[in-house]
Amino acid sequence: MLTSNVCITIFLLFQTTIGILANFFLLSLYILNFLPGHKLRPLNLILMQLTLANITILVSIGSPEILQAFEIRNFLDDVGCKMLFFLYRIAQGLSICFTCLLCSFQAITITPSDSTLSEFKARIPELVSTFCLFCWIFNILIEIPVPIFVIGPRSTINNTYKLNVIYCSMGMLIDIYFIMTTLRNVLCVGLMFWTSGYMVLILHRHHQQVQKIHSASFSSRTAPEVRATCTILLLMGIFVWFYLLHSITLISLTCLDPNRYWLTISAILSLCFPTFSPFVLLPRAPKHSCLL
Repeated sequence: MLTSNVCITIFLLFQTTIGILANFFLLSLYILNFLPGHKLRPLNLILMQLTLANITILVSIGSPEILQAFEIRNFLDDVGCKMLFFLYRIAQGLSICFTCLLCSFQAITITPSDSTLSEFKARIPELVSTFCLFCWIFNILIEIPVPIFVIGPRSTINNTYKLNVIYCSMGMLIDIYFIMTTLRNVLCVGLMFWTSGYMVLILHRHHQQVQKIHSASFSSRTAPEVRATCTILLLMGIFVWFYLLHSITLISLTCLDPNRYWLTISAILSLCFPTFSPFVLLPRAPKHSCLL
């Protein structure tokens, strides 16, 4: 009979492996589609970077969790812990930022021509590149305290550390770091909810127009945008659901005594969106043309 530790190890190994392979396959489709000279569409640029962030999350958290589950101790030194958590925190921040950008720019893309947002349609390529660069710079800067305060288990000589994550420890981070990361997450999730509600409203109006007009040409012209919007709404829903569950486990870790099982559950939940998201995007992935 399999023990709970063995079951968790098998699940983590399966989750991490499937997630990495699916994201690499999705990323390769974007790259192969871009290499022959096809124009890289703005939303595809966001999706490529989101997929890269997913791969980083899966590698930086999934791999150490699997080694820990196999009871391999002290496999990371002080420098390894700093680099690992720095990459993970940057990728986690980029994941929420790029998901937010994806929802926002898709909302602009499908906005009616008489809307106040329609004037931004022509500027989407410029805006996407600018905001992507801003996301990278902002998340790198905001995560600078992480490699300063995170240390490896070999350097932990007392109990003054606020959170022990089994294979690494995190000291008392400055309050401004938690304020900045919390504001970033709250603003991004709030914007996702607003843009998703706006897109649902547009899709509802479109459905009513199609029923009234019964125009085959009108329906076929807008069908790709409708399908792409539905895909992004599903992607956003999966992200928010697992983000909320992960936040609950982090609150539990803060309010209760941290133990291995809570930490493992937190790690599994943090890997769920990177694992499931490529399967949402693969049906809309580029074959010989563009995705969205």
